[in-house]
Amino acid sequence: MLKKTRPKNYKRSPLGQPSDWREPRTKRIRPLLFALLIMPLGFLLLLACLLVEREPLIVETSVPTVDSALRARNLARVVLDTLNDRRETASITASEDDLNAVMTLVGRGAQRFSGRVRVTPGIMFVRVSVRLPINLVGLYLNLRGELLPDERGLNINLVKIGKIGFPRPMALWLLKGALNLGLGNSEGSALLGSVQSMNLTGNTVIVSLRSVPQLKERLKRLQVFLSKMRDIGQGGNAPWDSSLVSHYYARLLETGQNFQTVPPPSLAAYLGPLFRLARDRSVTGDPVRENSAALLALGIYLGDPLFDKLAGLGLKTELLARSSYTQGVHLGGRQDLRLHFIISAGLKLLTDQGISAAIGEFKELLDAGRGGSGFSFVDLAADRAGIRFAEAAADPNGGARRLQELLSGNPSEQLFFPLVADLPENMPKDQFEQRYRGVNSATYNSMVREIDRRIDRCPAYGGIPRS
Repeated sequence: MLKKTRPKNYKRSPLGQPSDWREPRTKRIRPLLFALLIMPLGFLLLLACLLVEREPLIVETSVPTVDSALRARNLARVVLDTLNDRRETASITASEDDLNAVMTLVGRGAQRFSGRVRVTPGIMFVRVSVRLPINLVGLYLNLRGELLPDERGLNINLVKIGKIGFPRPMALWLLKGALNLGLGNSEGSALLGSVQSMNLTGNTVIVSLRSVPQLKERLKRLQVFLSKMRDIGQGGNAPWDSSLVSHYYARLLETGQNFQTVPPPSLAAYLGPLFRLARDRSVTGDPVRENSAALLALGIYLGDPLFDKLAGLGLKTELLARSSYTQGVHLGGRQDLRLHFIISAGLKLLTDQGISAAIGEFKELLDAGRGGSGFSFVDLAADRAGIRFAEAAADPNGGARRLQELLSGNPSEQLFFPLVADLPENMPKDQFEQRYRGVNSATYNSMVREIDRRIDRCPAYGGIPRS
């Protein structure tokens, strides 16, 4: 009879069964590890369900008008002047209509945003809705805020996001923490600390603000932070860089020197050499990247040097200082239309279409107010054409290369700019309100559609889908 042999490391379990019959230790640990991993995910999902809602708190904001544009501009100007004032403190008075004018213009630019403010003698209510991309748990991020009058500073009574409420101490702590994290060096605390008191009288808010030292420097740091956030959002791969934009800027300088002894040329005279260079470099490169850099250089050279800062490029000062042959360059026979076109195209690269279009509308609404040149559909057409031009230049589905080929010769304005001479302009506030009743009226939108049809008929935009 054969004798049974046991493994060398054989041990009998307390129940009398061989120990190799028990479940291995690793198998017993796996459920625990799985539970530890799944719990944070479950918590995040629950948090998302509590924060996000399926219905908006605010359905829509009111329609922008000349009055709302003027109110928003004046309020922003007063706030910045007060924060930058050398005096110890100063008071700002804003009505409920003033605050809602700001909400209206923000909503016009950021089309996912809507908000309203209601001011009562004892409390100010703020309601905001942000439409999120389609997801499984909800579509809207709703925020409810309540501010109380206080002689000691900012008094946040309640902040509620979705179904989660944050009482005053936590709400203020979160707000300060978020601003300090973004701005660095306790800048957020300094800005919030500038609020010395807030009083509510009827539907009017009276805020006492203390000036903020080195406000310009603080705003510059904010700009740097926003530029970093932009680069992170693009995965660190912005469609342009300083050296590339400098290359196109140098081409514009060369082109400008050719016009120093002749009458100021059309913008089209600059686009030919610029897009010829972009076409040549795109043979072995990315046409969208090249066109974007070319447009940013154009925005700095023939638009506004501020684009250098907005894009975070930091071009060399001596390079920028050489721009001396830009006076008189025109589009549609006018210098102001050249600025409208180029600045709108540059803003399109740095923002989305809704915001850049809203900037154009905002400017026209301001012009319709007292002291402005009046509302102009001609200017608005130049704004929208500039946006369309930037869309075509950045179209990866053949539009970018098509634009290069079209403009690389000796282009005429008719290739990229519509007929605008017959459009209404220089309308004062009363006339604009009487004829168009705001920017959401059927009459106004009919005129905008006609402008877009004219732009679409330009050869530069044929067949390129509107975003």
